[in-house]
Order: sequence, then C-alpha cells, then structure tokens
Amino acid sequence: MHHLIIGYGYCAYYLTRLLLQKKQTVTAVSRHQPSANQPAGLNHVCHDIRQPFVWTEPDTVLYYFVPPPPTGVTDPCLRQFLASSSLSLRKVIYCGSSGVYGDHQGAWVNEQSPCPIRYDRQKRRLNAEQQWHNFCAERAIDSLILRVSGIYGPNRLPVEAAKAQSPLIAPDEAPYSNQVYVKDLACIMVGLAEQDDGQGCINISDGHPQKMGTIQRLTAEQLGIKPAPCEPFDSVWQKASPMKREFMSASKRLRIEKLQSTLKSPTSLTPLATGIAASLKTERT
Repeated sequence: MHHLIIGYGYCAYYLTRLLLQKKQTVTAVSRHQPSANQPAGLNHVCHDIRQPFVWTEPDTVLYYFVPPPPTGVTDPCLRQFLASSSLSLRKVIYCGSSGVYGDHQGAWVNEQSPCPIRYDRQKRRLNAEQQWHNFCAERAIDSLILRVSGIYGPNRLPVEAAKAQSPLIAPDEAPYSNQVYVKDLACIMVGLAEQDDGQGCINISDGHPQKMGTIQRLTAEQLGIKPAPCEPFDSVWQKASPMKREFMSASKRLRIEKLQSTLKSPTSLTPLATGIAASLKTERT
C-alpha cells in the first residue's frame, strides 16, 4: 500500500511518523520544503496543488489535509486540484471539521444530524466534503469524510493564554466543545486506511465533550499556574475575536459510535488530562 499525503503540516507529520514506523511507503506533497528533523524514509514532493498533479502508483490511499481558503463559501483550491489532476486511488480520507454541525445548543450529534449553516467557514467545509463525495462516487473510489473535532497536542496547547490568565467563560454558561489528541487522530486514520470497508462521514473525537476553556484550565493546572478567572458569557463574547465567537456559538457534543464500530481494531483514546501532560512533556524535551 502507498500512502499519499496532500498538505504536509502538523497533523500530517504525526500520521507520517506512524505510517513509517509501520514500514509503509509514504509520499507527502506540500508547497514548501518541510523543516529539518522530519521522519526518515519520507518522500517529500514540493508542488502547488493548484497545478496539475499526476499520481499512478497502485493501491494508494490519499489523505487530504489542505483547509479551504479563509474567505468565500466554496473551496476553489480543491476544485482546481480535482479538475486538473490525474489520480489513481483506492481510498480517500479527507480530514474535515466537525464545525460543519454548527450550533446544537449542547445536544449530542451524530453523522445524520443536520448542519445548520450560519458561517461561511461551515459552507466552505461542507462544499469540500461534497466535492470529495462527488469525485469519489463518479470514480468508484472508497471515501471517508472525517469530521474532526479540535486537535491538540505538542505545541498546540493554550500555554500563553494560561500564563496570561485569560478569562474563561463561567462553566454554567460555557458551550460544549470536543477534542482529540493528535496522536490518537493519526492512529485512527491509519486504522481506517487499513480497512477495506467504511464509507461516508465519521465523527472524530475522544468521546468526552468538555466545557469551553477546559483545555486552558488543565494546561494551567499542569504548569502549576494559578487558575484564570471566570466571567459571564456576554463579557467574554464582547472581547472575543470573530473566530472565537464562531466557536462560542457552536455548542454540541459529538457521538463517536460510528467510529468505534467502523474500526476493526479498537483504538484507545487518550483522556484529555493525560494528553495535555504528555504534550507538555514533549514540548519541554
């Protein structure tokens, strides 16, 4: 099996490292040469995916990590990539976002739950999902659309916010958020790639939703920093950036039964406090 990664960034690095540990063949494509200290054995290709790309290796799983552009309601970069490229693929795994679900006022959501559209970012992500669905359906390629929750890990923790004691939303008013440890995400993707079955959308989370601000609070606790003060929702909202306001207005709890039933080899999902401790330890070494 050959593994083709489009968009070699933070998550793709951990996926690549795990695949190479399993003695798999990995090619990663990105516009720029990656930094030093990359996993030995990685074949990296510098390429702008807006230009034609040809891939003919048999038995290939493609992982697509490139996010849509920051404006608009579609993903024109993906559209250009699919229209101009010649791809021989067995399976596509698209790393999307659980943000497409929008606000469910704290209710549990599964893959059949509606996606009430409110923000352009949601529209872009849903458009990318549909593009991959159509592309794969027309070519009889297996496809998995991963609706991934907030990703945390080494160098992806709110350390500065914890040190600055940035105010948190009072727990009784805070929306729910969902999260997954980056190393767990890599394990999940490898498990899904190794299977012949499995189609459609799958929620990716650790299965334990938390109130917004929990990661900052636990990070501060691990660092021995005094807890940040809590403020009313409206007070935090007034000072929040547009992106944070979008997250604040999207309270939901992700169900992961489909993920658990799809994976033939169950993956042990890391508890949040354990993942934060491991991430901070890695940052210090």
